[in-house]
Amino acid sequence: METQLKKEVLKLVDDCNDEILLQEAKELLQVEKDWWDELTDEDKNLLNESETEYNKGNFTTHSTLMQEFEAWKKK
Repeated sequence: METQLKKEVLKLVDDCNDEILLQEAKELLQVEKDWWDELTDEDKNLLNESETEYNKGNFTTHSTLMQEFEAWKKK
């Protein structure tokens, strides 16, 4: 079955002359494993803990962190 999306992607690939981009697209499309399965148990636990803390509201936004960093640099 060839959907419209597939036709559009095939056209983009056919028109592309950027070898690096084509290699990246190839690698992306060849991925058969879920990235989660590639993580160690320790990394999975850290990510789960981070998600729990985020859901509790225990996090610092990027803008707040940058403000704190700027204040720290002035000391």
